[in-house]
Amino acid sequence: VVDFGGSGVVHTTGGVSAIIATKILGARNGRFHDARGRPLKKPKDFPGHSIALQMLGTFILWFGWYGFNAGSALSISSNVQSKIASLAAVNTTLSAAMGGVSALFLKLVIEERRTGEPRFDIVHAMNGCLSGLVSVTAGCAVVEPWAAVVVGFVAGSLYVGSSELLIRMRLDDAVDAIPVHLFGGVWGVIAVGLLAAPEKLADAYPLRGGVHPGIFYSWSAGNSDATLLACQVVSVLFIVGWVSVFMIPFFIWLNYMGWFRADHLEEMVGLDISYHGIGAGGDGATDEAKMDYVAEFERRRRQRIRERSQTNVSEDYEERRPSRVASRTSFSEEEPHTLNIGEEH
Repeated sequence: VVDFGGSGVVHTTGGVSAIIATKILGARNGRFHDARGRPLKKPKDFPGHSIALQMLGTFILWFGWYGFNAGSALSISSNVQSKIASLAAVNTTLSAAMGGVSALFLKLVIEERRTGEPRFDIVHAMNGCLSGLVSVTAGCAVVEPWAAVVVGFVAGSLYVGSSELLIRMRLDDAVDAIPVHLFGGVWGVIAVGLLAAPEKLADAYPLRGGVHPGIFYSWSAGNSDATLLACQVVSVLFIVGWVSVFMIPFFIWLNYMGWFRADHLEEMVGLDISYHGIGAGGDGATDEAKMDYVAEFERRRRQRIRERSQTNVSEDYEERRPSRVASRTSFSEEEPHTLNIGEEH
């Protein structure tokens, strides 16, 4: 199995965990059903707080990915290792850029056909970049730059399609972690079995020697060796099974204990208000319902503080009580002796 940077062991693992958690947790209130539980004709959108911050976070991730992928070469002390690291950095750039472009224009076409008005969606472009980064992570050191462009193009398109699929399946993925990490990770692992170049495999894995290249190179050589592709598919199936065995019981237990989801009122006013009593932008609660919730939140907080202080006082009293009883017991044992002394005098 070839997974140079972790499209499988990192991103597919996280994506499988995300889809299990999403299914068990359920959709946010009002996303697919109204207050009476009736299905909505069109899912309700929950816009993010700040597109600018999301863009900043995307570029921070993109920059960090160079350490993630190129850094998987572990060193640049030799010409071969430096060549591996530089190839990983180039392929990371190309795949991310192509993923963003393909997602942007595919979403543009979908919106034009759906509404009659073309509209660029920067959120889909950013997630397309992330999907391209995720997908090229497995093969960043074993594919040619042109193949990284292909990986990114498919990754961006796959992100848009899988995001639409989740909505049709009524799975509420608030941050599109499943399309980016699950679908992107699976595609990245399989892409290695299709596009891995034999000479790049020989550089990155010298003990392996590039014996089993990607199936496209095998076809061009006339032998149709699908060994690497089969290994990549089996690794994906193993990751899905392994994660499911552990995460399904875990999330079911969290949900059963009531530790998995915020209550209905917290969802309504928002977690910034419910946890901190202030909005994400630093503004206080202005809506009457939110103001009432903040007041109730403060009342409960003060009540917890009082209960905690009373509990601490009670515990201190119980800790000191045995010593007092012991001192009284020792006094009562010595008391007859003292009285006898007094009687003798």
